[in-house]
Amino acid sequence: MIAQELFSELKSSWSKRELRERRVLSFVALICVLSVIYLLGIDPAVRNRQNLEKSIPQLKQNAAKMSDLAAQYSIVSKSLADGVTPITREAIESTLARRNIKTQSLSVTNEIVRFQVNVVAYSNMMEWLLEMQKAARLTVEEIRVTALTEPGQVSVVVTLKQQRT
Repeated sequence: MIAQELFSELKSSWSKRELRERRVLSFVALICVLSVIYLLGIDPAVRNRQNLEKSIPQLKQNAAKMSDLAAQYSIVSKSLADGVTPITREAIESTLARRNIKTQSLSVTNEIVRFQVNVVAYSNMMEWLLEMQKAARLTVEEIRVTALTEPGQVSVVVTLKQQRT
């Protein structure tokens, strides 16, 4: 109802104007509509296209670097997998003995190492884990650390897995 009244008022106002004034107003309205369409639709698209065209050489260079790095990785990973010797119980026992870590139980099967230590310094255990990660590519699969009453001492149950591939 209000829209009809508004439309009829605009129509009567439009018909009262001279032909030349209606042409000028129509031209101004057309310019406004085209400006809004350009500013909201065309200009952002053109700017984004120009930005993409500028970034294409850099993207191609990045893609080439990534393919080179992927090729290098495949070569290095094959050599690393070949260079890692399977972990043995004796190797684990000797590295633990060097750090004065006494295990309650120790089992080594295939690429899995499980052991339990009742009392060990937390820092000593973490240093041993880092050493084994670097030297034998052992990663922690599961670990349970229980704090003891003595400061810095913990009880640990660890499951490690050797990453060979």
